[in-house]
Amino acid sequence: MNKTLLLIICDFLLLSLLALARFDAPEEDKPEMEVLPEDPIQAQEDIIEVLKLSLELEEESNENMAASLQDTQKELEERSTNLEETQDALSEREQELAMTEAERLELEKNKEQLEDDLEERIAVLNTTQKEVEQMNDALEEQRRDAERKLRQMEALQKELQDKQAAIAAAETRQAELEASQRAAEQKAAALDTQLQLAETESRLVRENLQQVRSEVLTVREENQKLQEHAAQLATNLTEGVNAQTERLSQIAEEVRRAQPRNANQIFSDFLGSGVSIDVRFQKSNRRGGDEQLVTILPIVVSDGQDLKVVFTWEDLGISENDLRNSTINVRGDIRLGRRTYPLKTIDFLSIDNRILAVPLEAGWAEFIESEPFYVATDPLQFPQAVLVDRENNGYGDARFTLDTNTPEHFRIDSRFMNRLMGEFKPRESSVMFSKSGDFLGVMVNKEYSAHIDNFVATETVTLGRADTYKQFQNSYTKMINQTRRFPSGVR
Repeated sequence: MNKTLLLIICDFLLLSLLALARFDAPEEDKPEMEVLPEDPIQAQEDIIEVLKLSLELEEESNENMAASLQDTQKELEERSTNLEETQDALSEREQELAMTEAERLELEKNKEQLEDDLEERIAVLNTTQKEVEQMNDALEEQRRDAERKLRQMEALQKELQDKQAAIAAAETRQAELEASQRAAEQKAAALDTQLQLAETESRLVRENLQQVRSEVLTVREENQKLQEHAAQLATNLTEGVNAQTERLSQIAEEVRRAQPRNANQIFSDFLGSGVSIDVRFQKSNRRGGDEQLVTILPIVVSDGQDLKVVFTWEDLGISENDLRNSTINVRGDIRLGRRTYPLKTIDFLSIDNRILAVPLEAGWAEFIESEPFYVATDPLQFPQAVLVDRENNGYGDARFTLDTNTPEHFRIDSRFMNRLMGEFKPRESSVMFSKSGDFLGVMVNKEYSAHIDNFVATETVTLGRADTYKQFQNSYTKMINQTRRFPSGVR
């Protein structure tokens, strides 16, 4: 029983006893009498009521204690659940640490394998260089042989010319003899003896002429054979030289791709192209719209056939509100050094619609001040890439990996970023190059870069038309829908 309730009952009983007791002074003459309560039954009923009240208070106290016990039990269960979750988190953390250690061991193994591959390639290149030197010696010997045969052919041609001159003289002599024969026939009656002598001489001349003609035909046939043989030798020599030149070019290209280029040289080639794009459009604002001029420094890229300049949607500076304006009137120019050409079309690449490309005509290649960057045929040849910030003119190199969830994007590991110039950090629209100097892609955010290995377009916007703004609206809608389908890290 509760102590407080017990004290209340005791106080109540004490008060009841005091109420029933009489404290009158005793009379001396009268005998002492027993004091009884005026109503003992009422007193018992009061005690019973007090006991009932005490019982109700005790039951209420027990219910409060039961409720408190349930709350305590729930709290213990919640703490047990939190403890289990904490244990699960610790287990996952231990697994992640184990995976990180495995990845580190795998990277060390890959590094050793790459070093072995590099040594093997160096050995192969040394062997190939020796083979090239031997082939150069063989080509030099073939060239000397061809020159010797050419001199022989020239001597034969000179001899043929001499024989042709003799044939011409013989033909002239024959014409003279025929003239003499006609004169002799007119004097046949008087000069019969002379005619017989002339006929005999003419027959001998004809026989000599026939013999000379046979010799000329023989010489011509021999000369034709010699010319055909010389032409065949020249063709074989030309084909051999072309094949060796092509092989030497391939070897030089393999050697160039096997050796990493300096990041400073890549950055210098990027800045030295002399290509820029000026885009003008009517920007939408509260005052009704002002003409906006945006200058873009794109990257010039070639896939071996087509020549493109690549940049991002953010580089245009066109907002969603601007696209609602039907009088946006987007137009622009392409600047190649001192030459300017009108901007006609803009392609939204299918790999990632946030990447845009503008085609260049083949005749413009000579106006570009540096060699274009080629699409990388082996993007994973080097584990690191060179990143260039086109706006801030900063650059650096960092590791990158493939993500199975996004096979068309590279993930940049900025924790190992090597800042080669300025306060450079990977950001959207930064250009990504391989260590071999080939073009890999363009950053779509601070962590991922789109891998561009082709120029297939999802949409093509033609400038200078009445429905150009609708084409931009449709392309922008498709770009937003495609971006939403990408994993959260690539958006």
